[in-house]
Amino acid sequence: MKEFENFGNFNSEAEILLDKYSNKLSDKIETEQVFFIRENIDKEILISYVFISDITKNIQTLLNSKSKNLKFSLDNYLKNRIMHPEVTISDYLKIPNIVNNPSKVLKSKNGYDVILFKEDEKYYKLVIKTTANKDENFVKSLHLLNYDRYIKY
Repeated sequence: MKEFENFGNFNSEAEILLDKYSNKLSDKIETEQVFFIRENIDKEILISYVFISDITKNIQTLLNSKSKNLKFSLDNYLKNRIMHPEVTISDYLKIPNIVNNPSKVLKSKNGYDVILFKEDEKYYKLVIKTTANKDENFVKSLHLLNYDRYIKY
């Protein structure tokens, strides 16, 4: 498992992988693309990650997590890039701000996730999960919402 030094290197690796398989992904729907990536990229590469930010004590408590570190795995980043192409690199770079200054925070029904919302020129929904043993926290997804969906939460 590799830890990337920074988000720029992490994103560059994702771009290389997406470019490498782009001709094999173009005729597939998003869920098939994610499945293809997961089947064709070495698992050691997919579990690579980048440290994003520390989570707040409040979020750590909601997750019942032993760790304050928040990571983003390459697997989830590739999945998110495929499933949510509207989310830009500048949006991903706002994750530390969303974590440290959320507009709203909700705990998911399954208990492993916390959902954070942020209004910052756009409306964001960030899902953070903890592992079953509570030792690690990961970004699960980042979505853009329209105003109507944002206020429904």
